[in-house]
Amino acid sequence: MPVYKSPILILRCQDWSETSQIVHVLAREIGRLRCLAKGSKRGQNPFSGPLDRWTLGDAVFSQADPNRLATLMELYETERFDGIRRRLPAFYGASCITEIILTIVPDLEAQPAVFDLVVDGLRLLAAVEVEACRAVTLTLVWRLLALLGYVPRLDQCAECGAAISLESPLNFSSGLGGPVCGNCHPPGRIHHLTAKAAQAIAFLLSAGWDEVRRVRLTEATADLIRGLLSARIEELAGRKLSALRYV
Repeated sequence: MPVYKSPILILRCQDWSETSQIVHVLAREIGRLRCLAKGSKRGQNPFSGPLDRWTLGDAVFSQADPNRLATLMELYETERFDGIRRRLPAFYGASCITEIILTIVPDLEAQPAVFDLVVDGLRLLAAVEVEACRAVTLTLVWRLLALLGYVPRLDQCAECGAAISLESPLNFSSGLGGPVCGNCHPPGRIHHLTAKAAQAIAFLLSAGWDEVRRVRLTEATADLIRGLLSARIEELAGRKLSALRYV
C-alpha cells in the first residue's frame, strides 16, 4: 500500500463515527483528496486531538485505491490560522476559498503552487485588519483561478486576441473567463465593468501581498468584481456557490 508524506491543509471535517472523522484536505504533493482519520476524536490519537478545518500540518497517509478514502496515519500540526476564527470577514473569506477549492480543484493532481497560494492567503487573512479581508479574499480567488488556467490575459480579447485597453469600461465574458472586444459576441453572459473595476482586477492579480493588504475597495467596485467572479465560478462548477456573496 503506497504511503505518502506531504504538508496538508485541512479544508473540511465530517464525523464518520463516534471516534473517527473524514477530512477533506489539500496536500501539496498529492492534490485534493479525502482521508479517514481513525480515532481522531479519542483522547489518545496520532493527530493532537480532534481535527479541525484550516489546520496546516505535515501528514503521513496511505491510499490503496484512488476511488476510495485514503487513510490519514499521522499529522504533526504546524499552524491553525486562529485569526480566521475570531473575525467574521476573515471567516467568510476562508469559507469562500474553501468552497471553491472543494468544487473546482481536481482530485489527486499535485498542485504545489495552488497549495502555497492558499496557505499564504489564509495566513494573511488571519493577520490583516478587518477592512482588508475583502481585497485579500478577492485577490486569492482571482489568483487561484489564474493558476488553474481559468483567467486569460486582461489586455486582449479572449475571443479574437485583439488588444484591449483597461483605461475604458470593459465587457467581460463569464463563459470565456476574460474580456471581449466590441467585434466579438460570444455566447453566455456578458458583464459590464467600469474602468476602475477592470484596473482593480489587474492590480489584484499582479500586486504583492503587502500592497494588496492596503487596498480598500469601494462597495460599487467590490460588487462588480464579486458578481463577475460568481458568474465565472458558476460556469466552471455548473452550480452557484454560496460563500462568495458574503465577502
